[in-house]
Amino acid sequence: MIRFKNVSLKLGNKQLLEHYDLKIAKGDKVVISTPSGTGKSSLLKLLLGFFEADNGKIIFNQKEVKPENMRFIRSQIGYLSQDIDLPNGRIEDVFNEIFQYSSNKSLPYNRELLLEKLKLLQLSDDILSKNTIDISGGERQRLGWVLIMLLNRPVWLLDEPTSALDTSMKEFLIDFVRHSKKTVICASHDIEWHTEPMRIITNLRS
Repeated sequence: MIRFKNVSLKLGNKQLLEHYDLKIAKGDKVVISTPSGTGKSSLLKLLLGFFEADNGKIIFNQKEVKPENMRFIRSQIGYLSQDIDLPNGRIEDVFNEIFQYSSNKSLPYNRELLLEKLKLLQLSDDILSKNTIDISGGERQRLGWVLIMLLNRPVWLLDEPTSALDTSMKEFLIDFVRHSKKTVICASHDIEWHTEPMRIITNLRS
């Protein structure tokens, strides 16, 4: 489903990926567990088309990652960024706006579904009336999870997705991913992700 073929990427003076190959089948769960600054986040951003590889090819569902294919590719991906980049505004309004985007309008979404996911992530209903700039890092991270669950796309790219969470919530979400049918690439330092059926990658150099 996803293939990195002989991919190299240099940012500034730093060589992050060099002739890198990776093949990910549908339903695979891959955890990238390498030291900081070695290209974990960059690998995800290459797949999203945010960065362009210096050489090599990236294939997503038989389509090459290049500008003319990005609309389709991004419509298949739920991306949880490291900083959980939610727009400023009242949280319920932010969610309502996201599901008014043309790419999301056909998805099932209503307040009842939103409340259901909030409860699953142990967030109270009153968080919906708060502004995104007034919540904690842990709340922001859980809202990011709420969003990708509601978008329900077949591929999840997760960048340090449990870094701000307590142990019980971290374990709950890892277990949720383990038993999902999603194809997942997770970049994380959290050792709890090192569990079956995750495939652990500790080196981004071929």
